[in-house]
Amino acid sequence: MLEIKGDYLEGGGQIIRTALALSILTGKQFTIADIRKGRAQPGLKEQHLQTVRVAAKLCNANVQGDNLHSTNLSFAPRKITNTNLEVNISTAGSTALVLQSLLIAGTQNNLNIHIKGGGTWNTNASSIIYFQKVLIPIMQKINYNVNIEAINQGFYPKGGAELKVTTKKAILSDLNLVSRGKLISLNCFSHASGYLKKRNVAERQSEAVKKILSEYSKDIIVRNEYFHSLSPGSGILLTAEFENTILGFDVVGEKRNTAEQVGHEAAIGLKKQLDSKATVDEFMSDQLLPYMALAKGNSKIKINELTKHAETNIWLIKQFLNIDFSIKNKIINIKLKE
Repeated sequence: MLEIKGDYLEGGGQIIRTALALSILTGKQFTIADIRKGRAQPGLKEQHLQTVRVAAKLCNANVQGDNLHSTNLSFAPRKITNTNLEVNISTAGSTALVLQSLLIAGTQNNLNIHIKGGGTWNTNASSIIYFQKVLIPIMQKINYNVNIEAINQGFYPKGGAELKVTTKKAILSDLNLVSRGKLISLNCFSHASGYLKKRNVAERQSEAVKKILSEYSKDIIVRNEYFHSLSPGSGILLTAEFENTILGFDVVGEKRNTAEQVGHEAAIGLKKQLDSKATVDEFMSDQLLPYMALAKGNSKIKINELTKHAETNIWLIKQFLNIDFSIKNKIINIKLKE
Protein backbone atom coordinates (compact mmCIF):
# COMPACT_ATOMS: atom_id res chain seq x y z
CA MET A 1 0.00 0.00 0.00
CA LEU A 2 1.54 3.29 -1.13
CA GLU A 3 1.27 6.16 1.34
CA ILE A 4 1.15 9.46 -0.52
CA LYS A 5 1.59 12.93 0.95
CA GLY A 6 -1.18 15.08 -0.45
CA ASP A 7 0.59 18.30 0.56
CA TYR A 8 3.88 17.56 -1.23
CA LEU A 9 5.29 20.59 -3.14
CA GLU A 10 2.45 21.91 -5.32
CA GLY A 11 0.03 20.02 -3.08
CA GLY A 12 -2.99 20.35 -5.36
CA GLY A 13 -5.56 18.11 -6.97
CA GLN A 14 -3.04 16.96 -9.56
CA ILE A 15 -1.57 14.55 -7.02
CA ILE A 16 -4.82 12.68 -6.59
CA ARG A 17 -5.66 12.74 -10.33
CA THR A 18 -2.34 11.20 -11.33
CA ALA A 19 -2.39 8.75 -8.43
CA LEU A 20 -5.85 7.48 -9.41
CA ALA A 21 -4.83 6.89 -13.02
CA LEU A 22 -1.57 5.13 -12.22
CA SER A 23 -3.24 3.05 -9.52
CA ILE A 24 -5.77 1.80 -12.08
CA LEU A 25 -3.03 0.93 -14.60
CA THR A 26 -0.59 -0.68 -12.16
CA GLY A 27 -3.04 -2.25 -9.71
CA LYS A 28 -1.20 -0.59 -6.80
CA GLN A 29 -3.32 0.48 -3.83
CA PHE A 30 -2.69 3.84 -2.18
CA THR A 31 -3.73 6.06 0.66
CA ILE A 32 -3.39 9.82 0.51
CA ALA A 33 -3.50 12.25 3.43
CA ASP A 34 -3.73 16.04 3.62
CA ILE A 35 -5.44 16.39 0.24
CA ARG A 36 -5.09 19.98 -1.02
CA LYS A 37 -3.96 21.01 2.46
CA GLY A 38 -2.64 24.42 1.47
CA ARG A 39 -5.71 25.50 -0.48
CA ALA A 40 -8.30 28.01 0.73
CA GLN A 41 -10.83 25.14 0.77
CA PRO A 42 -8.83 21.98 1.54
CA GLY A 43 -9.95 18.49 0.62
CA LEU A 44 -11.94 17.16 -2.31
CA LYS A 45 -13.97 19.67 -4.28
CA GLU A 46 -16.77 18.56 -6.60
CA GLN A 47 -14.60 17.87 -9.64
CA HIS A 48 -12.07 15.93 -7.52
CA LEU A 49 -14.82 13.90 -5.89
CA GLN A 50 -16.41 12.99 -9.22
CA THR A 51 -12.98 12.00 -10.56
CA VAL A 52 -12.53 9.63 -7.62
CA ARG A 53 -15.97 8.14 -8.11
CA VAL A 54 -15.69 7.59 -11.86
CA ALA A 55 -12.21 6.10 -11.40
CA ALA A 56 -13.68 3.72 -8.84
CA LYS A 57 -16.46 2.73 -11.25
CA LEU A 58 -13.94 2.00 -13.97
CA CYS A 59 -11.98 -0.52 -11.90
CA ASN A 60 -14.52 -1.56 -9.23
CA ALA A 61 -12.26 -0.07 -6.58
CA ASN A 62 -12.71 -0.30 -2.86
CA VAL A 63 -12.71 3.33 -1.74
CA GLN A 64 -12.81 5.07 1.62
CA GLY A 65 -13.00 8.83 2.07
CA ASP A 66 -14.85 9.68 -1.15
CA ASN A 67 -16.79 12.55 0.36
CA LEU A 68 -16.92 16.26 -0.37
CA HIS A 69 -14.09 18.11 1.47
CA SER A 70 -12.47 14.84 2.57
CA THR A 71 -8.73 15.26 3.19
CA ASN A 72 -7.94 11.55 3.33
CA LEU A 73 -8.58 8.83 0.77
CA SER A 74 -7.93 5.12 0.38
CA PHE A 75 -8.14 3.56 -3.10
CA ALA A 76 -7.77 -0.15 -3.90
CA PRO A 77 -8.31 -0.92 -7.62
CA ARG A 78 -9.70 -4.22 -8.87
CA LYS A 79 -10.61 -5.63 -12.27
CA ILE A 80 -11.72 -3.20 -14.99
CA THR A 81 -15.20 -4.16 -16.21
CA ASN A 82 -16.97 -0.87 -16.92
CA THR A 83 -15.53 1.23 -19.75
CA ASN A 84 -18.73 3.21 -20.44
CA LEU A 85 -18.48 6.02 -17.94
CA GLU A 86 -20.98 8.68 -16.89
CA VAL A 87 -19.75 11.72 -14.97
CA ASN A 88 -22.08 14.32 -13.46
CA ILE A 89 -20.59 17.55 -12.12
CA SER A 90 -23.07 19.66 -10.15
CA THR A 91 -20.91 22.81 -10.14
CA ALA A 92 -18.87 24.69 -12.76
CA GLY A 93 -15.84 22.59 -11.77
CA SER A 94 -13.35 21.84 -14.53
CA THR A 95 -14.20 19.02 -16.92
CA ALA A 96 -10.59 19.10 -18.16
CA LEU A 97 -9.30 18.22 -14.70
CA VAL A 98 -11.60 15.20 -14.55
CA LEU A 99 -10.32 14.12 -17.96
CA GLN A 100 -6.68 14.49 -16.90
CA SER A 101 -7.07 11.32 -14.85
CA LEU A 102 -9.32 9.39 -17.22
CA LEU A 103 -7.20 10.02 -20.32
CA ILE A 104 -4.17 8.48 -18.64
CA ALA A 105 -6.26 5.41 -17.75
CA GLY A 106 -7.52 5.38 -21.35
CA THR A 107 -4.05 4.58 -22.70
CA GLN A 108 -4.74 0.92 -21.85
CA ASN A 109 -8.54 0.91 -22.17
CA ASN A 110 -11.09 1.83 -24.83
CA LEU A 111 -13.20 4.28 -22.88
CA ASN A 112 -16.50 5.98 -23.70
CA ILE A 113 -16.95 8.93 -21.37
CA HIS A 114 -20.02 11.15 -21.10
CA ILE A 115 -19.63 14.22 -18.90
CA LYS A 116 -22.62 16.33 -17.92
CA GLY A 117 -22.16 19.57 -16.03
CA GLY A 118 -19.02 21.42 -15.11
CA GLY A 119 -17.01 24.01 -16.99
CA THR A 120 -15.06 23.96 -20.23
CA TRP A 121 -13.36 27.26 -19.33
CA ASN A 122 -11.96 27.58 -15.80
CA THR A 123 -9.33 29.52 -13.91
CA ASN A 124 -6.31 27.44 -12.82
CA ALA A 125 -7.14 24.67 -15.31
CA SER A 126 -6.69 24.00 -19.00
CA SER A 127 -9.68 24.65 -21.23
CA ILE A 128 -11.25 21.81 -23.17
CA ILE A 129 -10.23 23.43 -26.44
CA TYR A 130 -6.61 23.39 -25.18
CA PHE A 131 -6.99 19.62 -24.88
CA GLN A 132 -8.48 19.44 -28.38
CA LYS A 133 -5.96 21.70 -30.14
CA VAL A 134 -2.74 21.17 -28.17
CA LEU A 135 -2.71 18.11 -25.89
CA ILE A 136 -4.38 15.60 -28.23
CA PRO A 137 -2.22 16.43 -31.30
CA ILE A 138 0.92 15.93 -29.20
CA MET A 139 -0.40 12.65 -27.79
CA GLN A 140 -1.03 11.46 -31.33
CA LYS A 141 2.73 11.62 -31.79
CA ILE A 142 3.07 8.78 -29.27
CA ASN A 143 0.33 6.69 -30.93
CA TYR A 144 -2.48 7.66 -28.53
CA ASN A 145 -5.78 8.76 -30.08
CA VAL A 146 -8.47 10.61 -28.16
CA ASN A 147 -11.60 12.32 -29.42
CA ILE A 148 -13.39 15.04 -27.44
CA GLU A 149 -16.74 16.34 -28.67
CA ALA A 150 -17.89 19.46 -26.83
CA ILE A 151 -21.68 19.46 -27.11
CA ASN A 152 -22.21 22.34 -24.67
CA GLN A 153 -19.76 24.87 -23.26
CA GLY A 154 -19.77 25.63 -19.55
CA PHE A 155 -18.82 28.86 -17.75
CA TYR A 156 -18.82 29.89 -14.08
CA PRO A 157 -21.02 29.90 -12.03
CA LYS A 158 -23.61 27.49 -13.50
CA GLY A 159 -21.38 25.27 -15.62
CA GLY A 160 -23.66 23.07 -17.71
CA ALA A 161 -21.03 21.65 -20.07
CA GLU A 162 -21.57 18.40 -21.92
CA LEU A 163 -18.78 16.32 -23.44
CA LYS A 164 -18.52 12.99 -25.20
CA VAL A 165 -15.03 11.51 -25.11
CA THR A 166 -13.54 8.33 -26.52
CA THR A 167 -10.08 6.86 -26.01
CA LYS A 168 -8.38 4.11 -27.97
CA LYS A 169 -5.91 1.93 -26.10
CA ALA A 170 -2.45 1.93 -27.56
CA ILE A 171 1.14 0.83 -27.20
CA LEU A 172 2.67 4.22 -26.52
CA SER A 173 5.78 5.09 -28.48
CA ASP A 174 8.53 7.34 -27.17
CA LEU A 175 8.31 11.11 -27.56
CA ASN A 176 11.34 13.04 -28.76
CA LEU A 177 10.64 16.76 -28.71
CA VAL A 178 13.91 18.65 -28.47
CA SER A 179 13.49 20.73 -31.63
CA ARG A 180 10.47 22.78 -32.70
CA GLY A 181 11.20 23.04 -36.39
CA LYS A 182 9.84 26.00 -38.36
CA LEU A 183 6.80 28.00 -37.29
CA ILE A 184 3.87 27.05 -39.49
CA SER A 185 1.01 29.14 -38.11
CA LEU A 186 -0.36 31.17 -35.22
CA ASN A 187 -3.97 30.44 -34.33
CA CYS A 188 -6.51 32.29 -32.22
CA PHE A 189 -9.66 30.59 -30.92
CA SER A 190 -11.79 33.28 -29.27
CA HIS A 191 -14.93 31.96 -27.56
CA ALA A 192 -17.82 33.67 -25.81
CA SER A 193 -21.34 32.82 -24.77
CA GLY A 194 -24.25 34.11 -26.84
CA TYR A 195 -25.08 36.55 -24.05
CA LEU A 196 -21.98 38.55 -25.04
CA LYS A 197 -22.43 38.64 -28.81
CA LYS A 198 -23.92 42.15 -28.91
CA ARG A 199 -20.81 43.41 -27.14
CA ASN A 200 -18.54 41.72 -29.72
CA VAL A 201 -16.53 40.10 -26.93
CA ALA A 202 -14.99 37.35 -29.09
CA GLU A 203 -13.92 39.86 -31.75
CA ARG A 204 -12.49 42.29 -29.19
CA GLN A 205 -10.45 39.51 -27.57
CA SER A 206 -8.90 38.47 -30.87
CA GLU A 207 -8.20 42.05 -32.01
CA ALA A 208 -6.14 42.61 -28.88
CA VAL A 209 -4.14 39.50 -29.71
CA LYS A 210 -3.26 40.60 -33.24
CA LYS A 211 -1.79 43.89 -32.02
CA ILE A 212 0.77 42.08 -29.86
CA LEU A 213 1.62 38.99 -31.93
CA SER A 214 1.97 40.74 -35.29
CA GLU A 215 5.77 40.69 -34.85
CA TYR A 216 5.66 36.88 -35.21
CA SER A 217 3.12 36.68 -38.02
CA LYS A 218 0.96 39.10 -39.99
CA ASP A 219 -1.45 36.28 -40.86
CA ILE A 220 -2.80 35.01 -37.54
CA ILE A 221 -5.65 32.58 -38.19
CA VAL A 222 -8.61 33.80 -36.14
CA ARG A 223 -11.79 31.90 -35.26
CA ASN A 224 -14.34 33.94 -33.31
CA GLU A 225 -17.22 31.77 -32.03
CA TYR A 226 -20.28 32.18 -29.83
CA PHE A 227 -21.99 29.36 -27.95
CA HIS A 228 -25.17 28.74 -26.05
CA SER A 229 -24.41 28.42 -22.34
CA LEU A 230 -26.15 28.64 -18.96
CA SER A 231 -23.93 31.51 -17.80
CA PRO A 232 -22.27 34.37 -19.67
CA GLY A 233 -18.54 33.92 -20.09
CA SER A 234 -15.61 33.91 -22.48
CA GLY A 235 -12.18 32.47 -23.07
CA ILE A 236 -9.38 32.51 -25.60
CA LEU A 237 -6.81 29.95 -26.72
CA LEU A 238 -3.75 30.86 -28.76
CA THR A 239 -1.63 28.20 -30.40
CA ALA A 240 1.67 28.24 -32.26
CA GLU A 241 1.99 25.29 -34.62
CA PHE A 242 5.52 24.25 -35.53
CA GLU A 243 6.81 21.44 -37.73
CA ASN A 244 7.37 19.18 -34.71
CA THR A 245 5.18 20.52 -31.92
CA ILE A 246 2.38 22.85 -30.78
CA LEU A 247 2.52 25.47 -28.03
CA GLY A 248 -0.59 26.92 -26.43
CA PHE A 249 -1.77 29.51 -23.95
CA ASP A 250 -5.36 29.99 -22.81
CA VAL A 251 -7.10 32.57 -20.62
CA VAL A 252 -10.64 32.54 -19.25
CA GLY A 253 -12.61 35.78 -19.16
CA GLU A 254 -13.54 37.15 -15.75
CA LYS A 255 -15.88 39.95 -14.71
CA ARG A 256 -13.07 42.19 -13.55
CA ASN A 257 -11.34 42.07 -16.96
CA THR A 258 -12.39 43.59 -20.26
CA ALA A 259 -12.32 41.54 -23.46
CA GLU A 260 -9.25 43.53 -24.50
CA GLN A 261 -7.48 42.61 -21.25
CA VAL A 262 -8.27 38.91 -21.77
CA GLY A 263 -6.81 39.01 -25.29
CA HIS A 264 -3.78 40.97 -24.10
CA GLU A 265 -3.05 38.48 -21.30
CA ALA A 266 -3.29 35.55 -23.71
CA ALA A 267 -0.99 37.21 -26.25
CA ILE A 268 1.64 38.05 -23.64
CA GLY A 269 1.39 34.48 -22.37
CA LEU A 270 1.96 32.93 -25.79
CA LYS A 271 4.75 35.41 -26.50
CA LYS A 272 6.54 34.11 -23.40
CA GLN A 273 6.21 30.54 -24.69
CA LEU A 274 7.49 31.53 -28.15
CA ASP A 275 10.50 33.37 -26.75
CA SER A 276 11.42 30.49 -24.44
CA LYS A 277 12.58 28.11 -27.23
CA ALA A 278 10.90 25.24 -25.34
CA THR A 279 9.15 22.49 -27.32
CA VAL A 280 6.22 22.30 -24.88
CA ASP A 281 4.45 25.14 -23.13
CA GLU A 282 4.42 25.61 -19.36
CA PHE A 283 1.00 23.92 -19.01
CA MET A 284 1.96 20.89 -21.09
CA SER A 285 5.13 19.65 -19.40
CA ASP A 286 3.51 18.18 -16.29
CA GLN A 287 0.54 16.80 -18.24
CA LEU A 288 2.78 14.87 -20.66
CA LEU A 289 4.97 13.26 -18.00
CA PRO A 290 2.65 10.30 -17.14
CA TYR A 291 2.30 9.39 -20.84
CA MET A 292 6.05 9.62 -21.38
CA ALA A 293 6.63 7.42 -18.35
CA LEU A 294 4.20 4.80 -19.69
CA ALA A 295 5.72 4.81 -23.18
CA LYS A 296 8.28 2.35 -24.49
CA GLY A 297 11.82 3.61 -24.91
CA ASN A 298 13.31 6.96 -23.91
CA SER A 299 11.32 10.20 -24.14
CA LYS A 300 12.60 13.77 -24.14
CA ILE A 301 11.00 17.21 -24.04
CA LYS A 302 12.57 20.65 -23.84
CA ILE A 303 11.10 22.97 -21.20
CA ASN A 304 11.61 26.59 -20.28
CA GLU A 305 11.61 25.90 -16.55
CA LEU A 306 10.65 23.05 -14.23
CA THR A 307 7.28 24.05 -12.78
CA LYS A 308 6.10 22.95 -9.34
CA HIS A 309 3.36 20.96 -11.10
CA ALA A 310 5.95 19.08 -13.17
CA GLU A 311 8.24 18.49 -10.19
CA THR A 312 5.30 17.15 -8.18
CA ASN A 313 4.24 14.82 -10.99
CA ILE A 314 7.79 13.45 -11.33
CA TRP A 315 7.85 12.67 -7.60
CA LEU A 316 4.48 10.94 -7.78
CA ILE A 317 5.11 8.93 -10.96
CA LYS A 318 8.29 7.46 -9.46
CA GLN A 319 6.21 5.94 -6.65
CA PHE A 320 4.14 3.92 -9.12
CA LEU A 321 6.58 3.20 -11.97
CA ASN A 322 10.19 2.05 -12.19
CA ILE A 323 11.30 5.15 -14.06
CA ASP A 324 14.40 7.36 -14.19
CA PHE A 325 14.02 11.12 -14.71
CA SER A 326 16.94 13.40 -15.54
CA ILE A 327 16.99 17.11 -16.36
CA LYS A 328 19.92 18.71 -18.17
CA ASN A 329 20.06 21.85 -20.31
CA LYS A 330 16.30 22.22 -19.83
CA ILE A 331 15.63 18.79 -21.36
CA ILE A 332 13.62 16.28 -19.32
CA ASN A 333 14.68 12.75 -20.18
CA ILE A 334 12.61 9.74 -19.09
CA LYS A 335 13.59 6.09 -19.35
CA LEU A 336 12.94 2.75 -17.67
CA LYS A 337 15.40 1.88 -14.91
CA GLU A 338 17.84 -0.84 -15.85
